[in-house]
This record gives sequence, C-alpha cells and structure tokens, in this order.
Amino acid sequence: MAVTSSQSSHKKIPFAASLRLALFVVMILAGIALVRFTPLGDVLSEDYIRSLIHKLRGIWWAPLVLIGLYITLGILGLPPGPLMLGGAAFGALYGTIYNTVGLFTGAALGYLVAKLLGRDFVMHVAGKKLRRFEDLSERRGFWPLVQTRFLPIPFMVVNFGAALAGVRPMRFLTASALGLLPSTLIHTYFIAKLLETQGTERILTLVLYASAFVLFNLLITPLWVRKSSR
Repeated sequence: MAVTSSQSSHKKIPFAASLRLALFVVMILAGIALVRFTPLGDVLSEDYIRSLIHKLRGIWWAPLVLIGLYITLGILGLPPGPLMLGGAAFGALYGTIYNTVGLFTGAALGYLVAKLLGRDFVMHVAGKKLRRFEDLSERRGFWPLVQTRFLPIPFMVVNFGAALAGVRPMRFLTASALGLLPSTLIHTYFIAKLLETQGTERILTLVLYASAFVLFNLLITPLWVRKSSR
C-alpha cells in the first residue's frame, strides 16, 4: 500500500532533532564514563564526599561546592545520593536547606537539558500517543509526580522522563518543590542521625527512616487515586 505524503512527512524526523538527541545521549554516556573510568568516581563516593564536606564545613563557600556538585550531577543524569551524606554533615537544618536547593536546581536544569535536546525527537516518534499522555498527565499527573520524590526511582528517570513526556515546566517545578522539600528533610535528618548513632539506636533510626517514607506514600496516594477513580 502506498504511503501518503502526510504519513511520510509525519514519520520523517528532522536532522536537527536527531542531532540534539544524539548530543543528549552522548552527554549521559560521558557522565557515566567519567564516574566509572576516571578518578571522579572516587571523588563522588560517600566516604570522600563526607570527608570533603567535613574539611570545608567551616568555610563560607563550602555549601556552594555542594550545590555545584548537585547541579553537575543533575545535568549529567548521575545519581545524587552520595551528596545527601555530604549535606547531612552540615546538620539537619542547614543540610536540608543545602540539599534541597542543590537537588531542586539540579532537577530543574536536568529537566531543561532533556527538554531542549530530546523533546523534539520524542514528539516526532510518538506523535498522537504522546499528546494523549500529555492530556492525561495534565488532568491527573500532578500528585503522582510529587510522589515520585518519595519512591526509589532514579533521579534521572524522573527529571528526564518528565521533560521528554511533555510535563509543563511550571507543573514539574511545582511538583518537584512540593516533593523534594519533605523528602529531603527526611533523608537529611535521618542520615545525620545515623552518623551519630550505633547499635540498637541505629536500628531504630533506620526503622523510623523507612517508616517516614511509607507514611508519606500512604498520605499522597489517595490524593491521586481518588481523583482518577472519579
């Protein structure tokens, strides 16, 4: 059967979109290679980050170093987990502030990079299916997006996936802020506690740590399940 001109033009992917996607993929692979095959992997280890932050903690620009690392990992799509430990070295209060600012800024810039480099390609490939998903996300996707910050989903998947799936910038930023602040507070507080406890107290801290995330998921899930059932 002959392919109509409209179908042909729909399937044809512009070279610029393919080039941007290739750049996006190369950037992610380069980040992974840097961590795996260069000394940067050792620098981003939990032990090194913690010792580095302890050494720099008394210097005014130490939080800027931490936030800068968050931004770098957010753009490259690398996991920011080790940096949470570094932030906890500042204590529960200041650690939460620095970790939240770093995570949010890294998430926003990672989302922006994915949107600029990969969005056009996905639009040309997915077409109407993606439009339907965007409509569904617009109606019901806010609280699930908030909840992703309380689930063990890789940071890169949430940030890049939201951009490629067409989640609007303001919705992404609002949901990220609403999800990151309490989740980062929980992470930072309990990590700081774990650094100070041992034995039975440490086990109790771990139980409370996990329970806090279970509780938040139980609170958030009904917000979007009820709306979806309607």
